[in-house]
Amino acid sequence: MLTFSAKNIKERFDRMPMALLTLALIGGIMLAAHFTVHYGLWIILVVLSTLVALWRREAALAALFALGGALYQINALELLPQNEPLKLVVQIDDRGIDYGRFSTYDADVHSCNGRRVSAKVRITADSLVHPRQGDIIEITSSVRPFLPADGGYAESMYRRGYSGRVSISGYKVKSYTPAERQTLHSWAIRRLESLTPQSSARDVAMSVTLGTRAITGSKLSQQYSVSGASHLLAVSGLHVGLVFVLLHILLLPLVFLWRGNIIRAVIAVAMIWLYVALCGYPTSAVRAAIMFSVLQLSYLAKSRHLPENSLFLTAFIMLAVNPYMLFELSFNLSFVAVAAILFVARPIINMIHYRGFGKGVVDGVVISTACVVATMPLISHCFGVVSLLSIVVTPLALLTSQIMIVCNLAALFLPHPAATVVAQSATWCGDVQNRVVELFARFGVGYAELQIDSLTLMLSYVVLVLLMLLSFGFRWGSAGRGDR
Repeated sequence: MLTFSAKNIKERFDRMPMALLTLALIGGIMLAAHFTVHYGLWIILVVLSTLVALWRREAALAALFALGGALYQINALELLPQNEPLKLVVQIDDRGIDYGRFSTYDADVHSCNGRRVSAKVRITADSLVHPRQGDIIEITSSVRPFLPADGGYAESMYRRGYSGRVSISGYKVKSYTPAERQTLHSWAIRRLESLTPQSSARDVAMSVTLGTRAITGSKLSQQYSVSGASHLLAVSGLHVGLVFVLLHILLLPLVFLWRGNIIRAVIAVAMIWLYVALCGYPTSAVRAAIMFSVLQLSYLAKSRHLPENSLFLTAFIMLAVNPYMLFELSFNLSFVAVAAILFVARPIINMIHYRGFGKGVVDGVVISTACVVATMPLISHCFGVVSLLSIVVTPLALLTSQIMIVCNLAALFLPHPAATVVAQSATWCGDVQNRVVELFARFGVGYAELQIDSLTLMLSYVVLVLLMLLSFGFRWGSAGRGDR
């Protein structure tokens, strides 16, 4: 019988101590983002509240709140003047997105008019300039505002510390210093490109495996967006989780050795970080790697592990290192999606208690539905679109994506001709996935243009959080079936 008790909510929070600690840190970051307070005052508040916490544990929340504000102020980025000629030295920070006639990149500004600064801008480069990650470019240009100024995208970029947009064309470049290319990510790309001929199917397989964004800006990319499957083209926690599970299966024989569990855990964590390095350390993959590393440590310590607590611990670590990450869309989407799986999808799956044929399909539909509903407000706020097709497309495309990841990773380390055969299998799966996405994109149903404002976004998640807290109070009988 399903029963409700406020005691159940308290017990659930007792098992997630990092939840309140992380929320306190986030509160301080949010306050510092809206009101400028000198970091010295924040540090004084941290010291005082820490001293009080020696007598009253509740003051630890105040200490972390002040710590969040202090970290944000200490890491504060400088805002550059807009709409006036500037001499800038920038370093490309990511692999960029190619739209054909132009491409966009994130960049760190090292100097402005000969003065050292710490700032960030979004670069738009024409087809004559093809910067790569790590390149240092000296240009003469102006910083322009994000448009539309009142849109969710512009608000998000300014909140993350970006000064605005900077255009780069051939005549604006004064000097160009290319970065070193000897990385695992570039080696993996060259390796896979050498195994199979260029095609959209191969590009999709490489995007799914290594996050190369090879089809970004194309018609196929638009079809992935309309069908709601574009998230599969960027390496995320989903991909890292798959590799994590596969490693545990492959390393299972090690548990029969002396200290086999420790050896297995160490190798699994090392291989996870190797995969992240092969992908070029994207933020979402790093976040997932931290979470799975925490999982391994908790297993080795034989603690009463709760995945939800590890999620908040991961968020705490990443926000402490970079408070601006709180305002990055990729961080928010990943955190909300994983939270939806843990707090919504998993209890529903346990409630259904289905163990028959097609369980994987049923679980996939529940998980994808929870992720789509949970992330829909964020996507609508930032991009002005809503896609319900992803509820249907994601479970189908997920299977082919898993096969592509396994085949391409195997092809990286297998000798010829076995590597060619395996890589070709990944390309075939990419072609099947493209056909599925194209089929659903033609329907044109479940896709609409809708952009919600910041207040509506906040209210949406307040409602979702309240519903989640209410669900904590329900249990099946006395055994707590919903928590198993």
